[in-house]
Amino acid sequence: MLLTTVNFAKSKSKSILVRMLSAAGSDYCFNAKRSRLQEKLVLRKHDPIVNKHFLSSVKKKNKSI
Repeated sequence: MLLTTVNFAKSKSKSILVRMLSAAGSDYCFNAKRSRLQEKLVLRKHDPIVNKHFLSSVKKKNKSI
């Protein structure tokens, strides 16, 4: 019997971790988890530096979860 190696493909995770940046221009960032199949995430979050609510959008992808 011959022993062969079987290469299994790594499965992609269903969610990713992204860095969100406030639109206020205060450089306030936080991390959020979103689905891989979802469109770019935009959230209305409180910016503690400016002390108001602003839209936060995706700055970059951090890693797969």
